[in-house]
Amino acid sequence: MGLLYPRLLADQAKPLHEEYRNLQITDLMGHAATAHDSAVYVATGGDRVSETRLRELRDLVVDLAKESGFPNESNRELRAAFDLRLAAALHSEMRLVPAEAASGDVWAFLALVLLPDVAYWRYPVPPGDRVLGTDLTRHTFGRMWWRAQLVHSPDDSDPYAALKILGEAAFDQIYARRRALGNSPHLVKAILRVWDGLDLRGFHEREALQDFLKRLLRLAPFVLFESLPDQPLEAELRTAVRETVTALLSTMPLTEDERQAKIEEVFAGSFSGITDAGSMRTTPAPPSEPSPELPSYPSHDSALIRQPTAEAAGETEQAGRSVDGPAPYRAYEGPGFGDPRMLGLRERAEAVVAVVSAEGPVLAERVYRIITQLAGTRLRDAAAGDLVEATKFAVRTKLIAAENQVGRAGYRGATLRLPSQPACVLRTRGPRDLDEIPDFELATAASVVQAEGLIKDHGLLAKRVSLLFGYERSTERFKEALIEALQRHSL
Repeated sequence: MGLLYPRLLADQAKPLHEEYRNLQITDLMGHAATAHDSAVYVATGGDRVSETRLRELRDLVVDLAKESGFPNESNRELRAAFDLRLAAALHSEMRLVPAEAASGDVWAFLALVLLPDVAYWRYPVPPGDRVLGTDLTRHTFGRMWWRAQLVHSPDDSDPYAALKILGEAAFDQIYARRRALGNSPHLVKAILRVWDGLDLRGFHEREALQDFLKRLLRLAPFVLFESLPDQPLEAELRTAVRETVTALLSTMPLTEDERQAKIEEVFAGSFSGITDAGSMRTTPAPPSEPSPELPSYPSHDSALIRQPTAEAAGETEQAGRSVDGPAPYRAYEGPGFGDPRMLGLRERAEAVVAVVSAEGPVLAERVYRIITQLAGTRLRDAAAGDLVEATKFAVRTKLIAAENQVGRAGYRGATLRLPSQPACVLRTRGPRDLDEIPDFELATAASVVQAEGLIKDHGLLAKRVSLLFGYERSTERFKEALIEALQRHSL
């Protein structure tokens, strides 16, 4: 669980900024503190950070600043080096969750109470947004935490290596477009991997990056970047970069052969394979011919499996995936259990576990329908309420696990499974109605189809995915369900 940090609200932060902006750094050292009479905390979400930990954080940041000349004047190179060390330190040591880090008041406390001397040393006589937290893309400390958050790769030997790929101004070009591009670590890391593999000598890199990002912004309404696995996503990004390079070269006095040679030179590094462990480069998949028909999948006993999402943290835990086709859906074929309204709690729980054992991972709503249909009744609110209570009992006693899906209400919208079953198994539709297929399974099926060849058109993607599940044709309802599932789950 993350830590909660003190928040300095705007009414108290602004007067402090007006006072501090005209003081010397040595004077500001005397104003540094681990608490403020006007600081507040949010009521829930974690444990409050201790004053001891705040002092340790201050000591850490001050030591990093001293390496770049603090408290004396510095230069551009030393300040840039400080920013990179600061980003990694804040992200690794503060134990912030994104929801807490999104509060400008948290960063106002750091800049005006805990570290005013460092904040005003980094930006002498700064504008308000550098310390008040009114714009996190410009805050002295907040912008660096978020930069580290977007590039953090915990499985790498250097989780923050990608911080060095782009300078501050260039990275801000991505983060400033956070509504469409800069709020997705999956997309940002892919952009950095692709950009790191380019040879842009002879180009104005910032101009090239701006043009590239504009092309991605135009693609965003038509391509669900979050639904693409790494290699198809990187292939799509390289296509956009190629368009940028081609456009920039068209303004230069070059022959067609010279332009083609320059394009190949730019991309030569993109296919150099995996470099050292700290590099963001990856080995791209060999190009393949997209097929107009449904991709064929080899038969195999195992299904495509994903690990559960870390919903509480608002992040998706990435896991390996197979490329096997959907397994046949095995429906529950056992005896009935009786009217759930007439059963005891443990009997109802045993009924839920029996169906989940056969069909899991399965939507709770489908489990409840099966139980009531076998009893010769319909799923009404009273029976549903009893079965929900039984499900909660089964979860508490660890007989089953429940994955609550984003956008669904309570346990009726949860995906249920045995603890030994995977969180997602790609299967044929079987006896399930469309609303009985878990969102995660729909999104996983789309990921499999996209891995065979990028599809930008939502209608065509829905058609391919519906065929994968065994539908004879794709409907508008299926398309809407698929798009909704992709928006909820980032694979």
